[in-house]
Amino acid sequence: MNKYTKWITPALAAAILMSSAVVLAGCGTKGSAKDTEGSYSVNLTEATGTTTAAPSELPSMTPGNITINGEKISAAEYDFYYYATYSSYESYASYGAVPTVAATGAFDLTAACTISGYESKTWGDYLKEIALTQLQDSYILAYYAGKDGVTLSDDNQTTIDNFLSNVTTSAAQYGLTDDEYLKTLYGATATVDNLTPVFERYLLSSQYMTQLQDAYTFTDDELKAFYTANSSSYKDTDLPVVRHILFLAYEGVSGQTDATQEELDKAKALADAALAKVNSLDDMVAVGAAALADGSAAESAQYTVTEGQMVDEFNDWCFDASRKVGDKAVIKTEYGYHVMYYVGTEKDWMADALSSLKSDKYGSYIKEQEALPMFAVTVN
Repeated sequence: MNKYTKWITPALAAAILMSSAVVLAGCGTKGSAKDTEGSYSVNLTEATGTTTAAPSELPSMTPGNITINGEKISAAEYDFYYYATYSSYESYASYGAVPTVAATGAFDLTAACTISGYESKTWGDYLKEIALTQLQDSYILAYYAGKDGVTLSDDNQTTIDNFLSNVTTSAAQYGLTDDEYLKTLYGATATVDNLTPVFERYLLSSQYMTQLQDAYTFTDDELKAFYTANSSSYKDTDLPVVRHILFLAYEGVSGQTDATQEELDKAKALADAALAKVNSLDDMVAVGAAALADGSAAESAQYTVTEGQMVDEFNDWCFDASRKVGDKAVIKTEYGYHVMYYVGTEKDWMADALSSLKSDKYGSYIKEQEALPMFAVTVN
C-alpha cells in the first residue's frame, strides 16, 4: 500500500512465474539496468496478444550441451532463462537505460556492455552468461530444497496452472497451438511438456530462497552498523508497524467500479467476522492466511508505515497518539474494509537494514555454492 498508488494491490497473487526483480544470483536491487545485474522477471499474467498477426518463433539460444552435477540441462530450460533475462533488459531500452539500434529502437546486443566486470564483452555476451548463472542458481536452490524436503507450494502450482491456461487463451487468439505460442516466448525448443518441469524447478528454487532469507537473523550490532553507515538517509524515528487484512469494496477509486451496497455490506461483515477471531498477532496472521486462501480477502500483510504513505484513514489509525500494541479495529477506506492490528514500532531504518543484510548474506551463500565442484556448469 505505497503512496505512489495510494492503495494496496489486490491479492498480489496474480499468476506470475517470477516476481519482479527476484534475484537468484544474489546481486542487484531495484533501479537501473546496472543495479539489476543478475535479476530477471517473467510476467505470466500477460501472455495475451493485442493484434491478429501471429508472433514469430524465437530461435534457441542454448550454447551447447549443458550439465550441472551430472544432470543434463535441456535447451528449453536454458532458453527460458535467456529470454527471461533478455525481456528484463529489453524493457530498459524504451527509456535509454541500455543501448538501442537506431533504426528500430530495439536493445542492441552488439554494443559494449557497461556492467562492472563485463566491459570487455557485448550485451549479448552478458545476457548469455547471466542466463547460465540464473539457471545454475535455480538448480542449486532446488537441489537443497529437495534435500530439506521442501516441495512446491500449492500457490506456486496454481501459478503454473494459471499461466498455462493463459497460454491456451493467447495461442487461440493467433490460431496457434500452445506449443507454437510458447516458442514465440521462450524459443524453438519450448513446449508445454518441456517447460512445465522448468517452471516447477524455478518456483521451487524461488520458494526455497525466500525460506532461507526469512530464517536469517542479525545481531543488534550488525543492524546498528547498517544505520551508522547510512545515517544520512534516515531520521532514526520510530514508525508504526501494523498488520491488516483487506476485504475489497471500491468507492471512488479511479478506474474501478464502485461496489454496490450489497457488496459493501458483505465486505464489512467479512471484516467484522475476521476481527472477532483476532486476539493476538498470531491470530491475525492465521485469519488473514485463511481469508486469502478462500478468496474473500485481497491482501493480508504487515507494513512499517511512514507518514503519508497510506490512504488517509489507514494513515490516521496508524499514527493515532493513543495507539498501543495489540490494538485492533475495522476501518473503511475507498478500497474497502481493513481489519487492523497494531504490532508496535520500529526504527525508520530497520526494514532497509534487514533487507540489505539479508541480501548480502544470501549473496555470499549463493556465490559459495556456485563455486562448489558439484555445481560446476559444463558446456560442450
